[in-house]
Amino acid sequence: MNELVLRKMESYSYWTDEVIRFADLDRVGHVNNTAFATYSESGRVDFLETVYPGSTGGHGIGWVIAKITIHYLAAAYYPGKVKIGTLVRKIGNSSVVIEQGLFCNDKCFSTIENVMVWADTQNEKSVPLPDDLRENLQAYLR
Repeated sequence: MNELVLRKMESYSYWTDEVIRFADLDRVGHVNNTAFATYSESGRVDFLETVYPGSTGGHGIGWVIAKITIHYLAAAYYPGKVKIGTLVRKIGNSSVVIEQGLFCNDKCFSTIENVMVWADTQNEKSVPLPDDLRENLQAYLR
């Protein structure tokens, strides 16, 4: 997975916008590391709900996050806006790898890898991706 491509805005076809909140800052005025995960979540949930509405509801069958890897590349500051680019890197039998780039003023300040599992949340086990979900994800596969 080529991280350098993930730093370029043109790599992404799905976008979510966020605002940097004052509460997102650390003691020295940078966006706090934990806010990076929150921005990722906003973009990821927006994307997954667009691709398959109702899939992040948290009950029955839907998405659970198995792994998130955050690469901190630069500082971001308040006030500002964050553009969250999202793409699908890999589709498995019951999982998908979603890559994201966080941009402020057209500069990438983080890339994030999310491993999502399609699961039966009541029985706490993975299940195969439905064919229509797989087809919807294909449109964002890079």
